[in-house]
Amino acid sequence: MPGNFVNTYLRVSLVFWYLWACVRYRALPWNYFQLNSSYFNKRKGIFSKLEMDRLIPEPFRLKQQYYDPDKLSENYPVFIKPEWGQNSSGIVRVCNNQEYMAFQKVAETIDLPFIVQSSAPGQKEFEIYYLRSSGNIDKYSFISITEVINTCEKYHPINSIHNPCTGYREITGSFSEKEIQAVWAILKGIGEFRMARVGLKADDIKDIFKGEFHIVEINLFLPMPLVLLADNISLDEKKRIIKKTMSDAAKLVKGIPRGETGERIFFQKMKAHYKVKQ
Repeated sequence: MPGNFVNTYLRVSLVFWYLWACVRYRALPWNYFQLNSSYFNKRKGIFSKLEMDRLIPEPFRLKQQYYDPDKLSENYPVFIKPEWGQNSSGIVRVCNNQEYMAFQKVAETIDLPFIVQSSAPGQKEFEIYYLRSSGNIDKYSFISITEVINTCEKYHPINSIHNPCTGYREITGSFSEKEIQAVWAILKGIGEFRMARVGLKADDIKDIFKGEFHIVEINLFLPMPLVLLADNISLDEKKRIIKKTMSDAAKLVKGIPRGETGERIFFQKMKAHYKVKQ
């Protein structure tokens, strides 16, 4: 099947099997948007990247601060990004002082604060998607490790599902349960997110098990399991993953305390997303 058709099919399947699971477990489907509501900044109407950054232990954290055209970066390249964004929307790579100062014209046209993030030293990029166990937050019910491959740029690319140069390779099956547990031991302590996709950079996947990596991004709002876009697994396996993850998501939704379901996160996030896309 053509790539665009497959991607559409997968997205529709995610929604279908999630709704089916909600009926099965008697969960309210719209509470999916509340899975990480305790980390939602009500005043700003976003999941703040800077607030997520503060949850990351120092060894894995990249330097980040608000964009200020009068405070130039000491090292380049850096990435300027909206304080909130999805799928790399609004991210710009800046390679010198002139580009850094010139970005002020862009920042003035968008009603959102921008942050500056140092570039990660690792040569390889990985995305780890997980769902916690509905019965024990110290365990995961699903986890996948996907390598991100850019066919156009070798150094510091801006990868995204919308970037035609970006591809994905499923590598979870390459590791032992002990190695995966080593990764989980680190990730589970970075917030108590019910569902998340964490972007990492390291020189090699084995470095992650040693704790030698940097976290580039934590995605909390509608994070798609990028293993579904991997070229090295079959469509049947992707269907199995969809059924598994959506069933687990419905169980998590079912268990959200009533006090966490009052915020209209979806509409506020769409408003912020529209600002970034302008």
